[in-house]
Amino acid sequence: MRTVPDAFDVLIGWLKPSEAETAAAATHRSGIEARLAADFGMTRLFRSGSFGHGTSVSGYSDIDYFAVIPAGNLYRSSDYSLQKVRDSLLKRFPSTAISVRSPAVVVPFGRTTSERHEITPAYVDSSIYKIPNRYDGWMHSAPSNHASWVNQINDLHDKKVKQLIRLVKYWNYLSGAGIRSFYLEMRVAEYAASENSIIYSYDVKRALNFMLSKNLAAMQDPKGLVGYFHPCSDSQKDAAISRLSTAVVRCEKALEAEAAGRIADAFAWWDKVFFEKFPAYR
Repeated sequence: MRTVPDAFDVLIGWLKPSEAETAAAATHRSGIEARLAADFGMTRLFRSGSFGHGTSVSGYSDIDYFAVIPAGNLYRSSDYSLQKVRDSLLKRFPSTAISVRSPAVVVPFGRTTSERHEITPAYVDSSIYKIPNRYDGWMHSAPSNHASWVNQINDLHDKKVKQLIRLVKYWNYLSGAGIRSFYLEMRVAEYAASENSIIYSYDVKRALNFMLSKNLAAMQDPKGLVGYFHPCSDSQKDAAISRLSTAVVRCEKALEAEAAGRIADAFAWWDKVFFEKFPAYR
């Protein structure tokens, strides 16, 4: 029979992107680079987001890129800039249903989320970047600085923090809570920074409860570079908090059952937390 820790190790293995997903992610890069370099003088295209940071969830996380473009080749209106980037990519991929979803242009290659590319136009401003802010303006972003901060915390905990982030992101996808992936990454890392060790079953519950205890408040940038990170839209927040609350209760039930030696019951509760996607007790 599996133990609960064994099951979490199995689940983490499931969540890591396969070699096929990783290879597919690189398939269209050259076409994107060539088109944006020709039309906008793009100087650099680099992976950001979950895939770039090593916290992506197989089958669920899309592929995020920053397209670094000289400021003079973009527009005061970020919405118009996004539209022009969309138009440019449509010339290269005319049969693809490319759309704008600020702060990115969404290019849905293939049929799965993991094949979807999100291209965020960015320009350099005071050693970091400015990207669309969803309100037709531009906001600061510092992906490499934030990735380094998460990496430092991950290294302190034997590389387990990024796996904890994956588990929390997986719960978010399955539950439909709609919390932004970057917010989850930064909040879970913030939580882990004050812990002495990571045990997945305990820390999934504690990380979720950490966010719940803050009522999904906006998080101040720990690097002091870009202000605040917001969890979701205002219209989604109440539902997200409700799903967090339900998940914390289910985690507590699972931990109580495990402590009492009722391992089958613990598995049943973890299966509720992860919406019948938890490894079987066998």
